[in-house]
Amino acid sequence: MSGPGPPDPGTGPTIDRYLAEVTARLSGPPRGHAGIVAELRSGLLDAADAHRSAGLPPDQADLTAIREFGDPAQVASGFTAEIAAGQARRVAVILLVTGPLVGLLWIAAAARLGIRIGLPWHWTGLSPGLRVGILLVAGAAGVTAWAAMLGIAGTGRLTRWLPARPRRAPTAAAVAGFGAVGADGLGLVLLAAQLATAPGKLSPVPAAAAAAAGTARLMLANRAARRCLASRAALT
Repeated sequence: MSGPGPPDPGTGPTIDRYLAEVTARLSGPPRGHAGIVAELRSGLLDAADAHRSAGLPPDQADLTAIREFGDPAQVASGFTAEIAAGQARRVAVILLVTGPLVGLLWIAAAARLGIRIGLPWHWTGLSPGLRVGILLVAGAAGVTAWAAMLGIAGTGRLTRWLPARPRRAPTAAAVAGFGAVGADGLGLVLLAAQLATAPGKLSPVPAAAAAAAGTARLMLANRAARRCLASRAALT
């Protein structure tokens, strides 16, 4: 049985330290950095390998490759737009997917109030305040959906024909996030008001499920929207 092969020269501490410095300066959530770090590592290993093939010692080859890539802060800043676009797309997709699911729970919770999918004047037995509140929820949900679709479009193939505006996608995703916060927040307020005035008209299980889902999405959407705004602010 043959012994272990020689160690991979690309796993040297010099390259690892450089990648760690770049990673520490990357914006956005750490979970979105894996692909970028892998891309950088691959490029550094290729460059270092080329210098070793040209006759440089391994350590010197690694240092030369790192010098060619440049200062860690400058390298990290070059990925700011890419990270912001990827984050905006993830937020927009999640909001667009979870919106109908949470919406169905709210509809199920409101079914006994006489609210049906249809025109507002077909709703029966609702107070003016509740009717206006539901319309506001629907409006906020519409803003969320349209902004999320704009965020997705702003990070897809449509960007080939649109002017280069890196802030477009994170702005749209932030609007979608705050729209979801508004929709779920209004829904929770209406639910609390209904529990205080006429609790017998609500089905306990659908109401509890809608409240739990709405609360969770409100918190997550608020955090995601703020992160998108931070990514937008980092763009120049």
